[in-house]
Amino acid sequence: MQKLIRTLTGGLLVAALFTPGVAVAAGGFLPYKDISQHWARASIVRAVQAGLFAAGTDAPLFYPNREMTRAEFVAMIDRLYNGGQYQLYPLTFLSEHAEWSKGEGFEEPYLPYKDVDRLTWMYYPTLRVSVVLDRLYGPNAIQEIFPGEKMNPNQPITQEEAAKLMQMFTMSTDSEKAWEEVKAWGWLEGDRGDKLKRGEAAAAADRMITYLVQDTILPLLDYDGQKFPMVPEIEDLFPYFATYTIWKTTEEKAYVEAVDAIRNHEDSEQTFRVLRKLLETSFDNRIGLHYYLSWDPETEISANLDEAIRAIDAYFATKVIDPDTLRLLSANVYDLALQLGASDPQQFAKVLERLSTYEPKVKPESKEWEALAIYLGALEIRSGQAEKAMNRYRQFATTNPEALLNACYYLYQDGRLKEAEALLATVKPNAADSRMVQLSKLLKQEMASLQEQAAIVSDLGYSLRRLDNADSYQVKGEAVLSGFTFKYTQEVDQRSQVSKLNGFYQSPQKLVSDKLATYTDGRKKIQYSYDSETQKWEQYKTDKLDFLHEWVNALPVTERAKGLRARYFKQSFGEIDVITEWIPGAALEEKSASLMLDRGKVKSVPLFINKYYIDRASDRIVKHTWRYEEIYQSDEYVAYSGTDQYEYTASVKLSIPDEVRKGVTP
Repeated sequence: MQKLIRTLTGGLLVAALFTPGVAVAAGGFLPYKDISQHWARASIVRAVQAGLFAAGTDAPLFYPNREMTRAEFVAMIDRLYNGGQYQLYPLTFLSEHAEWSKGEGFEEPYLPYKDVDRLTWMYYPTLRVSVVLDRLYGPNAIQEIFPGEKMNPNQPITQEEAAKLMQMFTMSTDSEKAWEEVKAWGWLEGDRGDKLKRGEAAAAADRMITYLVQDTILPLLDYDGQKFPMVPEIEDLFPYFATYTIWKTTEEKAYVEAVDAIRNHEDSEQTFRVLRKLLETSFDNRIGLHYYLSWDPETEISANLDEAIRAIDAYFATKVIDPDTLRLLSANVYDLALQLGASDPQQFAKVLERLSTYEPKVKPESKEWEALAIYLGALEIRSGQAEKAMNRYRQFATTNPEALLNACYYLYQDGRLKEAEALLATVKPNAADSRMVQLSKLLKQEMASLQEQAAIVSDLGYSLRRLDNADSYQVKGEAVLSGFTFKYTQEVDQRSQVSKLNGFYQSPQKLVSDKLATYTDGRKKIQYSYDSETQKWEQYKTDKLDFLHEWVNALPVTERAKGLRARYFKQSFGEIDVITEWIPGAALEEKSASLMLDRGKVKSVPLFINKYYIDRASDRIVKHTWRYEEIYQSDEYVAYSGTDQYEYTASVKLSIPDEVRKGVTP
């Protein structure tokens, strides 16, 4: 874990070093000649640093008072999405290549506009935003913002049109309230019909960046089981723990060089020999020596933990109160506990016992106590003492975002939503504390959504039953299953309980695609599949399950909600209601233990997400998108993603042809 943290941190440091204009902007450098006196100057500079606008010799002017065009604003949103993709992933679950294909399969998507040429700079940013909107809100969602055959990309964008695009970064559940929602976040000012100026757009983007880097839009959602317990993000993993001037003693020089080597991933056995040798001297930075010795990759993790504990001993020996240092040292202990607990969960209780000995040494409910308590609570959760942890978190939840998140999450998980809401009602953040202001707003919105779970389950269940009871329908879909790519059209005749599927698929081992053709007899539970290699039909029983997702999707939605602890979120955009379903992997692993699957026993389920798009007028499902990841005891990894689109207009009448039945291989 520490090696991983070091790699990630190194990447962030490198990224920061190469961010355009970061180093010189602080010194007064301006990326454009015409913004020095503009009110949005600081926001424009930060937006350039974030890569939202091009600057340089080819773009000497920004034109802050010029009206921003639709195409320019869409391009800015595209770049903003690239930076905030993680926050939207639980609602889009778009893979890195999905922007180029509707179902991550064969066909490149298209724009529904005649005046956005493929060869212009605006085409691909507009395409990517269109694909994201489709995934979030349903087919052709961009038409709800810019309706008609023409987008008029060079037309100035209005504040309301901008708000409808910015809405994707909120938890807004109703597109009719996009303007009010974006205004409530303080991202836009003015009136909905006003034309948005470029300086105003930069200011809005700057505010949104601050929003996106602080919290996810669904703060209590733990869709992959990796988020909670929440602990603070440590900004500097590699401090010196002291100030060293340019005039260093020999010992200081050796210490600084060792720290720099670790920081730059250039450490070796010699690096840690130097640190150990310094321990034998009178060198007084004992915190730093023990802390960095805990990073030695050649020693046992238990030995690293001993050094991490000694670093905390050294901290208290200094008798200096420094919450930031204690937070880093406690985080180091917690990180090592995660490594030990991965193979032996009992280690969490043992590490908790050791770290708890320091609690009497800090003033209760002080910042120093909070720095330690957040990790004590996390270890209590890991060691099965959730109630004790919740009581601890509640003590400082009104001022500490991680404590608030953890307390609300575990109360919600325990079915105590009213208690979580009562706790949240006591949070009165200072207006200057943007993180707590934002978090409390997001949590209140999410609490409202959680109160609607039963109603959302009822709505989804009704639409799924309508699909099951339809006389017939047609499905056009694309999917990817463990590297195999499928494109197909399926016709379903539920009166005769026969379905027919035609299309083609491509194996990762082949350059050409193969024919895909099946007939399914629902009454006899038999499927007839065409083998393109033998050019013969083959017969299979359908009453056996290959994969976990087949079993899950056959369950009524009420059973998924109750038995699998599925979580639902409903949004409305234009004529479409969109319901996203997340099922926690832990629940699936537990419930699948008794299943007999052809793939074998389930080992873990990293991801299980469905998204249903429902026509509000008819309550019919018009689209279904999914992404599942399943790992079996054989270590087979199954990744399955795709999109189905439903049509109900044509009357489908099917029967299985005699030549198919007769042509079946014995």
